Amino acid sequence: MYSFRKSKKGFTLIELMVVVAIIGVLVLLGLRAYSSQKERAMNSIVKANASTIQTMLVGYMGDMDILTDENISDCLGPVTQTMIENMVNPYDNSHQVYRISAGGTSVFETTPTDSYGQVDVLRVAPNVLYVNGRGKRNELLLLPNSLPANKY
Repeated sequence: MYSFRKSKKGFTLIELMVVVAIIGVLVLLGLRAYSSQKERAMNSIVKANASTIQTMLVGYMGDMDILTDENISDCLGPVTQTMIENMVNPYDNSHQVYRISAGGTSVFETTPTDSYGQVDVLRVAPNVLYVNGRGKRNELLLLPNSLPANKY
C-alpha cells in the first residue's frame, strides 16, 4: 500500500523568513552599539592627545622658565618638534591635532567648522593656558579643569 504521508524534511518558507528577520534585528542592534563605542574610543584618543600636549607644555614651560605672557607659538614650537607631530587625529587620520588661540575670544565657546578631533590650546590670562579637545560633533570634550597649563 502507498503511504500518503509527506516527508517532513527541511524548513518551511515562513520559518526561514522569521529566522532571517531575527538575525537582521540582532545585526542592527549590534551595529548601533558598535558605532557608539567607536565614537567613545575616538573621543578617548582626543582626550589623551590633549592630556599629552598639556603635560608637554607644562614640562617645557618649567624647564625653560617660560611664562605664557609670551607668544604661545614660541612655547609650542619646540614641543611640536617632538611627540606631537606623531599624534594622529582619530577622526580623519591627519596630523592636524592642535590649534592655537592667543587671546581674545575663547575657542571653547565657539563651534569652529571641521575642527573635530583637534586639541585647542588657548591663552586665557597671563601664565594660564587651557588645553581641551573637540569630539565628532564639534562638542567640547570637557577635561578635568580644562587642563590648566600654568607655571606657578
